[in-house]
Amino acid sequence: MFDRVVNINPVKIIDDGVIISPGFGDGRPIPVVIVDASSRPDIVEYIEAHRTQPPGDVTIQWGTPLTSKKTVSLMLKSHRPAKIDFAIVFNAEKHHSLIDGILCTNGFYLQAGNVGDKVSSLIDDGKIVVEVGETGFETTWEKILTKTVKKRFKKDGVGRKKISSATKEYIGSMREFWNRRKNA
Repeated sequence: MFDRVVNINPVKIIDDGVIISPGFGDGRPIPVVIVDASSRPDIVEYIEAHRTQPPGDVTIQWGTPLTSKKTVSLMLKSHRPAKIDFAIVFNAEKHHSLIDGILCTNGFYLQAGNVGDKVSSLIDDGKIVVEVGETGFETTWEKILTKTVKKRFKKDGVGRKKISSATKEYIGSMREFWNRRKNA
């Protein structure tokens, strides 16, 4: 799939959010990720190429560093409509709901921006849908998510006896949101 993962250049997330559109995903909430394209004009070109050309194909792969599971990367490699590869770097503690949303909805909207841009300010700008099917990462993610949420609850003072049930409730509630239909 990926010849040399170490050579894929990472991009940072500037902002993230949710778009709910009756015309896509049966009206479910779909995550939006704005990546810093200030030094990557090829990402802007890749998104723009989708306006005038047929849909492309993208290969995706999730990954984590061997030493820490605090960082999760989603590597993208495409040959059409433009040849490009890059990795979106997520902080598991900060972006756990976003990562889970991408996995639950099997995709996300990708936008390119500059530091300071917000989903609300770029709502009418170019974006593409990146489909993210099952990759086998889901089992690894479940462990990372559970550990991340438990750590957060422990830091917030939730008692040891209640952490497991609070974690299950929180994750269940989050997933209920991602699977909600607009007209349901």
